[in-house]
Amino acid sequence: MSFHRHIAQSLVWRGLYFLSILIMNIFLSRYFQASGAGWIFYLCNNFSLIVIVAGLTMESSVNYYSSKREIDDSQLAWFSVIWSFLVSVIVFIVLWFYFGRYKNTTVITRTEYLYYALCYIVGIQLTNFFTVLFYANRNFFLPNFLMFLLNLAVIIIIPKQEGTENTNTALIIKLYFAFFLLTGIVLAGAFIITKQSWRKLSLPAFINMRLLVHYALISLAANVIFFLVYRVDYWFVKKFCSPEDLGNYIQVSKLGQMLLIVPSIISSVVFPHTAAGTTDPMVMKENIMRIGRITTVLYFVLFLFIFFTGRSMFPFVFGPTFQRMFVPFLLLMPGMWALSNLFILSAYFGGINRVRVNVQGAALALVFIFIADYLFIPRYGMAAAALISTLGYSINFIYSFLILQKEYKVSFTQYVSINKEDIKWVRNILQR
Repeated sequence: MSFHRHIAQSLVWRGLYFLSILIMNIFLSRYFQASGAGWIFYLCNNFSLIVIVAGLTMESSVNYYSSKREIDDSQLAWFSVIWSFLVSVIVFIVLWFYFGRYKNTTVITRTEYLYYALCYIVGIQLTNFFTVLFYANRNFFLPNFLMFLLNLAVIIIIPKQEGTENTNTALIIKLYFAFFLLTGIVLAGAFIITKQSWRKLSLPAFINMRLLVHYALISLAANVIFFLVYRVDYWFVKKFCSPEDLGNYIQVSKLGQMLLIVPSIISSVVFPHTAAGTTDPMVMKENIMRIGRITTVLYFVLFLFIFFTGRSMFPFVFGPTFQRMFVPFLLLMPGMWALSNLFILSAYFGGINRVRVNVQGAALALVFIFIADYLFIPRYGMAAAALISTLGYSINFIYSFLILQKEYKVSFTQYVSINKEDIKWVRNILQR
């Protein structure tokens, strides 16, 4: 199947999955309101960092070597299951010690904290492993269809509970976190059944495990730094702003991340094609340039739409407690444009095993964001956080673009100026 056809397939099925995420996010936000939803999303943010550090972003190695067909998929599947189990055991021990000795909170009990953490961490770990295994095998339908069905179940449960005599907020939170674990288990089972991995209970050879760990450790720095680039502002907003501001800001950030759906879909196609060498480098370069030009036009149109409708639309969609989203979202949108294009460039550099480019660019952005957040968020709040993030994302993108520019001699004007061939390219994808 061609690069264009893979993008078309991924856009349809991953698009459906991400649409279900957006709807679920709206239901959660309206149910828990700004302060409650902010607390849940902030907790997930902390757990996400644990997933990256404890799991060593091993899924990036699995993705790379599965795409290159250098390690058997069944071996990678069982390795992923065992790795996720070991990570869960280590995380449980560390969190038990941390919560019992150092953490002092009256919001949730130790049991609740461990339950939320393990459901999220193990579930996300398994989900990450098996989605990349499906994608490396050019299967974009099954994982996204299964995740869509599971999201649909959550969407049905939340409004059914809300406003009834049996309303149980604690139960809904437990179901929400259990959903992460269930998703991971379902995807793992689906891949193992699809590939008939249950017939071959074996792990990669020791030399291949060394390759997996080596690649993961290189990618770990990039993933940790990049995570902090677009999440470190959460901690500053929580420290210096109100719970309602935190809820509004995280909702702005999450909605901004929804704008990364199409770039993340395309990057999930770019990476395996680049790693496997199935697309000519010059053709891949031209595809990347086209994606950048099309993204620029779409973001400009969206910015105008939000500018004229956002002030009333956000409270209408998410509830009256989310009336402070408008200005931060407008300030964040240029950064989302930069981040969208950065996703594609990062997938390209990762696919040609030049992860250091991603690390260096993200490190520059992180230093700027951390210093600027510390200086300006205490005084200017959410607006400063959004503007600083935009500037940081732009620094990261410009660095990666300059590296690409050295290799292919392209100008920034070429990157943002759409032409007739780009329109034909989009039409070609949509007709497949």
